[in-house]
Amino acid sequence: MISKQVNTYFASLKELLSKNISRTPLIIPDYQRPYTWKSKNVIQLLEDIVRFSKYPEYRIGTIILHKNGDTFDIVDGQQRIVTSLLIAKCLTEEALISLEIPEHPKTIKHIVDNFNIISNYFERNPKNKEIIKNFFLSNCTIQVLILENIDEAFQLFDSSNNRGKALYPTDLLKAFHLREIHGSDEKKLEMSELWENIKPNHIHILFSEYLYRIKKWSKNKDVSAWGFSNYDIDLFKGISEGNKNDELNWAKSILMAKNFVDNFNSQNQVMIDFNILPKMNYAFQIDQPIINGEYFFKYVAHYNSLLDKHGFYSDVENENSILSLYVKKSDWSYFKYVQSLFKTSMFYALDKFSDSDYELFKNVCFKYSYFPRFYLEQVQEKSINKFVVRNNTGIDNLFSYISQSFSSNDLAHFQIPIHKERLKNVDRVKNKSEELVTEYFRGEN
Repeated sequence: MISKQVNTYFASLKELLSKNISRTPLIIPDYQRPYTWKSKNVIQLLEDIVRFSKYPEYRIGTIILHKNGDTFDIVDGQQRIVTSLLIAKCLTEEALISLEIPEHPKTIKHIVDNFNIISNYFERNPKNKEIIKNFFLSNCTIQVLILENIDEAFQLFDSSNNRGKALYPTDLLKAFHLREIHGSDEKKLEMSELWENIKPNHIHILFSEYLYRIKKWSKNKDVSAWGFSNYDIDLFKGISEGNKNDELNWAKSILMAKNFVDNFNSQNQVMIDFNILPKMNYAFQIDQPIINGEYFFKYVAHYNSLLDKHGFYSDVENENSILSLYVKKSDWSYFKYVQSLFKTSMFYALDKFSDSDYELFKNVCFKYSYFPRFYLEQVQEKSINKFVVRNNTGIDNLFSYISQSFSSNDLAHFQIPIHKERLKNVDRVKNKSEELVTEYFRGEN
C-alpha cells in the first residue's frame, strides 16, 4: 500500500525546466533504462503539441520522482523529460536546468539523433515552430508525484497506466541491487553497464524460464500461473555485506568465499592485467543465496554467458542433438513446453556440476522432460508445473533430485519408468517427429 506521504502538484514545463525558476533538481539515476525514444516518438509529441495548442493547456503526462536527499531521482517519465528538454533547447536561449544523465552509449546516441530530428522538423515546419515556441514551455504541463520511499515510488510506477512502459520485475531487481552497492558511483555505473550490455529479452528469458523456475522447482514449489512477477523478486534478494550477519551462520561461508575472490583479484591486479595470472571468478550456484549488490550483477552476467555458450537462448543446431532435432520441426509449437522444460533442467544440471557429463545430462533431461508429451493428452505450462511438482506417474521431481545430488553420477540412477503401453500418445508424437520418438526410446527394451 502506498503511504499518504505523496506530494502531488501540476507544473508547467517552464517551471520544471527553467534554471531560474525550477526548485526541483532532477537526476536520472543509474538504474534507469537508457533513453530510447525514436524519431516517431519525438515527431508524435511535436505534432500533439501543435494539435492541442488551440486549448489553454496541454498536459503531456506524469512524472514520478523519488526525493533522494537534496535532489529528485526520476523514477518514471525520463523519456518525456529528456525529449522536452531537447525541444526547449531548440526553441529558447533561456537558461535551462542541467539534467544529470547516465552516460550510456544508447542514451547518448538517441539524444544526439533526436536533437537533430527536432532541429530538422523546425526547419521544415517554420509555422509549427512558432506555434510550439509560443505554447510549449508556458502551456504544456505535467503532473509531478514526489515520494520519499523508493520502493513506494516503484510500486506507484508499476501500477500506473500511463503511456510509458511498466517496470518489469527485473527492473526492480536492478534498482534494488544498485542501491545495495555502497561507495563510489563508478562501481554502480560499471554494474549498470554490465546489465545494459545484455539484451533485454535475454534478461527476461534468463529469469522467467531458467533462474525463477529452478529456484522454485528445486524446492518442490509451484511456479505461479502468471510466471515470474513482482511478487517473486525476493527470491533474488539475499545477503547484504553492510548488515550485521552475526546471527546468520549460513551466510558466513558465502561471504568468506566472496571476500577471498575479491582479495585475490585486488592483490594480483597487475599480474591479471598483464595476463600472467587469470582473474578468479566467484563460483556461483543458482540455488545458492544471492549476495546483494555488485555480485548480483556478476551473477546475472555469469548465467547469461552460460545460456549463450550452450545455445539455450534460441534452439540452434549444435552438438546437442535434442536442440537440433527440435529446431528442424515445422510443428515446433507441439513440443515447445517440453522443450522449455528440457533446457531448464539441462541448465540446472550443468550449473550444479559441469559440462564434462554433458551427454549423461542430455539423456536424463530429455527422457524426463519429454515424458509429458508422450503421457498427457494436452501439455500446457500448468501441466508442466504439475508434472514437475506433483505428478502421479511415479517419476520424481528431477529439479529436487539435482538439488540433493552430490555427484553427476547420481543422475545416472534417476528413475524414469518408460513403458510404451503406458504412454498414450506415442503414435501422435511419431506423426510429428519420428526422429524424436526413435531418440526417446533408444536403449529402452
